[in-house]
Amino acid sequence: MLSRVSPREVAIVPHTHWDREWYEPFQVFRLRLVGLFDDLLPMLDRDLSYARFLLDGQTVVLDDYLAVRPEAASTITRLVTSGRVSIGPWECLMDEYMVSGETMVRNLQRGMLRASELGGVMPVGYLPDMFGHVAQMPQLLRLAGLEHAVLWRGVPAAVDKNAFWWVAPDGSRVRAEYLYGSYSNGRDLPDDPAKLVARAKGYQQELGDVLLADGGILLMNGTDHHLPQSGLGAVVAAANALQDEYRFAITSLPEYLAGQPVSGLPEWRGELRSGARANVLMGVASNRVDVHQACGAAERSLERRAEPLSTLLLPEAQYPRRLLHEAWTLLVLNSAHDSSCACSHDDVVDAVMQRYQEARHIGDALTHDVVRRLARSVDAPIDHTVVVNPAATTRGGVVGLKVTGHGTLHYVTDDGLPCPTQVVGTTTAQGISTVVVGQKIRWVLDMMRGHEFAGQPVTGAARSVAADGIVDVEIIVAAPGDPLLDLDDLRAELLADGEAGRTIRVRQEMPPTREMLVAVPAVPGYGWRTLHPAPGPSPETEVTTEPTVLANAHLRVTIDASDGTFTITSHDGVMVSGANRFVDGGDGGDTYNYSPPGEDHLVERPEFVQVRVLESGPVRARVLVDALYRWPANAIGDHLSCGRRSDETVLTEVRTTLELRHEERFLRVHVELDNRARDHRLRAHFPLPRRVKGSDAECAFAVVHRGLGAEGGPHEAGLPTFVSRRFVDCSNGTEGLAILHDGLLEYEVVDRGRELALTLLRATGYLSRAEPSLRPNPAGPLLPVRGAQMQKPVSFDYALLPHSGSWSDADLYEAADEFLVPLERSRAGGGDRPTTGQALSVTGAVVSALTREAGGVAIRCFNPQPAPTTARVERDGEPVDGWVVDLLGAPLEPFAGDIDLRPGEIVTLRLD
Repeated sequence: MLSRVSPREVAIVPHTHWDREWYEPFQVFRLRLVGLFDDLLPMLDRDLSYARFLLDGQTVVLDDYLAVRPEAASTITRLVTSGRVSIGPWECLMDEYMVSGETMVRNLQRGMLRASELGGVMPVGYLPDMFGHVAQMPQLLRLAGLEHAVLWRGVPAAVDKNAFWWVAPDGSRVRAEYLYGSYSNGRDLPDDPAKLVARAKGYQQELGDVLLADGGILLMNGTDHHLPQSGLGAVVAAANALQDEYRFAITSLPEYLAGQPVSGLPEWRGELRSGARANVLMGVASNRVDVHQACGAAERSLERRAEPLSTLLLPEAQYPRRLLHEAWTLLVLNSAHDSSCACSHDDVVDAVMQRYQEARHIGDALTHDVVRRLARSVDAPIDHTVVVNPAATTRGGVVGLKVTGHGTLHYVTDDGLPCPTQVVGTTTAQGISTVVVGQKIRWVLDMMRGHEFAGQPVTGAARSVAADGIVDVEIIVAAPGDPLLDLDDLRAELLADGEAGRTIRVRQEMPPTREMLVAVPAVPGYGWRTLHPAPGPSPETEVTTEPTVLANAHLRVTIDASDGTFTITSHDGVMVSGANRFVDGGDGGDTYNYSPPGEDHLVERPEFVQVRVLESGPVRARVLVDALYRWPANAIGDHLSCGRRSDETVLTEVRTTLELRHEERFLRVHVELDNRARDHRLRAHFPLPRRVKGSDAECAFAVVHRGLGAEGGPHEAGLPTFVSRRFVDCSNGTEGLAILHDGLLEYEVVDRGRELALTLLRATGYLSRAEPSLRPNPAGPLLPVRGAQMQKPVSFDYALLPHSGSWSDADLYEAADEFLVPLERSRAGGGDRPTTGQALSVTGAVVSALTREAGGVAIRCFNPQPAPTTARVERDGEPVDGWVVDLLGAPLEPFAGDIDLRPGEIVTLRLD
């Protein structure tokens, strides 16, 4: 081999990797952050040889600091503008598998905007510590104008160089710089020039043939919560003067990457999930399942409900931009990898849960408000119900309604189509009394709106004054068909009573009330349909039950009363036998990794099973399977490792409700238990209709195919427990089984492709252990975390969808929405909108976002199929024109109604 004529470049990039919250809460780490900035900023001004500093690729650390030191904003902007400090492109460094693709897009958009405001964006997709990388990341980076990625974890052994072309499903690619040895490969550099040269030589020897022959050496001078290494500039200058084999420079990632080779690089297509050289810590997908469930609920509340409905149904002036921004801020902050992965201090997890709840509350409230506004604008009487479909796909579904009065009734659509209707609960007639004094009457008046009191239609009301001067008010709630009373006059009288300081007694007389389920026929995507009650019995359906059988038009489920498992058969003959077998085993791992104890004991059969029919149709059939299991109480071990499961046991009741709805093609499963065992993993197993060679799982903007194995390495076993966002499908091309789920991210195809295991619960007691059996080194501090044992009532929701080979990936996206995104409903209000309508039609692609941006309405959609497709956007039956834009809003090309999409392509459409 010819020797190099010129010195090899050694790029030193000073940085800190800043976990906003992890083994300490946010406020503890922020205090350290303030100290770091207080040292860094004057040092950069004082020492010009310390030329560059990388602030971890995330702008949130700047905002956290500026909240304490707002006076430093001009200094930071000056240093960023001059290139001394590199910031962005992310708002925070997220985990790519624990959050939705849309959360990552908002993270990137917000980070690049904020970095621009502070002086400029680092044009590099910096991904230093994510626990693996999704297949679509190269496309997302290119759509934001970024051509480079810098990453560490997940690179497979097949990539044999320290740089490679990383290709997304649509063919987009970025040059990926592989941080061999981690983002800390240049931490604590020697302050002796000769030793610095020796350090570079040692790292080059460690790289060996992995180092590109004509490439430089990249040393990342920093690590977790690392303070700047002062005096480094002088050491670098002295090392350069000492020899001519290496040329050391303190530089930035963009400056280094600009001079690196781009030809002859290896290529990798798809996700990066290998543990060959670095741990991917796959067990974070199954720890603290309540966090992952809360994440899914909050993201759906914003992405699938509040944002699209507010965009389409509210005037621009009423669009709740600030509330949506606040909710997205909470989600993006929670996407930080130690937060969304729940591998953190108990106090941190509590804060994460609080943020998820607040984001969901905002989304739920906005959804309720916009649906109510739409319903009030529909031209229908108040006893009519407006059903709203927040998804893009036209679909039916089941809604729950409360109906007052006596007599048999069912519901009918506005065009006269009878709807199957089922009574699931009744309440006898009752009176509700309230006493208020003076101005507190306004609390009562707020419940009076037109013909309604507290959301109920009113047919009668009376006001009288007793001898003692107390005002008595009686309000009678209407039954279907009763004439309605306008409450405006009564409202004015009560307002005068309140201003006079009188005491007012309000009694609401409620007639008998029935809780009813209505099977609503097809509602247009992003549209609505109106129902009203009619006398007479419900239409019959094929939803039936027997003591151990549920059936509808598409599925038949037979329960084995000896062990609680069941056989499910589709109408076209696809059969799954012995499904939903619960398997409990020990877990001697931690929040990062599952690791079985040295001596494990699996529990697969219950000690007692009871089967009971709860509901028999015609809208919904439900059967309760009540089973008792005896699980080992805990595992014997400490912070180092775990030896065996204990002989002591706990008796656990597992209550499983199986549910079939009218016309649904999947079986809903709801599981409840009060977990009092520790150090264990509970999975539900599903034998497959046919043996498979792998699985297909939803991830960000794509369905990813995986084989039966996973690549491991010396530091982490290659355990093939993979992640799916909302569904995983196992098919041999002719028959298959898909599992839809709510926040149950981890699955594994076991028994050489014959069975699918879905992780329901993983209970562990340590943030990290030192030497678990499948990972011989710690992944974090050896910190006990009581919350990770999940000692509380827990519940899980998933669905089984057996299918023939004709089902596509797009069909599974529609099924996931049907399972997880319910139809909304509200009482009509006598407006002027038609009783059935559609605000917008989007067909031919999966919609990821429908939102209002500066300049208009934006739709983000993608093609999950392996073949090209054409998306079409229409309003009132006419094509909608607009522009294809990138993730930053820059126009790319116009479109007129239709837009052709490559396999795997993501597009953002700005509508005219």
